[in-house]
Amino acid sequence: MPLELDKIRSQFPALKRDAIFFDNPGGTQIAKPSIDRITRYLIESNANHEGVFATSIESDAVLDEAHRAMADFYNASSPSEIVFGNNMTTLTLHISRSISREWKAGDEIVVTRLDHDANVTPWVLAAQDKGVKVNWVDFDVEEGTLKLDDLQKALERKPKLVAVGYASNSLGTINPVRKITQMSHEAGALVYIDAVQYAPHAPIDVQSIGCDYLVSSAYKYWATQSTSVQPLL
Repeated sequence: MPLELDKIRSQFPALKRDAIFFDNPGGTQIAKPSIDRITRYLIESNANHEGVFATSIESDAVLDEAHRAMADFYNASSPSEIVFGNNMTTLTLHISRSISREWKAGDEIVVTRLDHDANVTPWVLAAQDKGVKVNWVDFDVEEGTLKLDDLQKALERKPKLVAVGYASNSLGTINPVRKITQMSHEAGALVYIDAVQYAPHAPIDVQSIGCDYLVSSAYKYWATQSTSVQPLL
């Protein structure tokens, strides 16, 4: 069925302005139902979690609902796999610090020249702190996707982690993340996927992809937080 563009655009208050937004990597405009839901939460149930008073219990219920919704969105196997953070960049900084605690000097990781900085610099900084080598994978300038031959060469060095983007924030091209995940796992590497630019446009199935971590910005569809999917340990 064709999209009802006028109806869709009417849900975004910012689009009523006499302006055109080209700032997708810097944040997408928020839909009115999301704004209303955030406002309702702040008015009706804004409280600390895990308390015994009414607004705390109501707040916990909202959070539980959000976890279930995001698990459905990603096709995660359980709501407990969902982690909320301030934004994708901050979330990645936190996760990179946690994962890198297991790295040792002389280990290696892989980042790409096609990724947004948010999925590059956190890993580079963590690698510098731990004495870990960073290997870069380039992209095909004609196709706008990663060079899998370059990735395969980098994987031969048995890296600890591969950080890759689902879709390019600058080109809009889509990488074969399921294949990349399979290749990386065969080399013993964890896979961290930045899906910020992909998530608003097409379904995501983390179980089918098989990645270890996938992050995206929830404000691009209905909330103001960012989310990460990770397996239970």
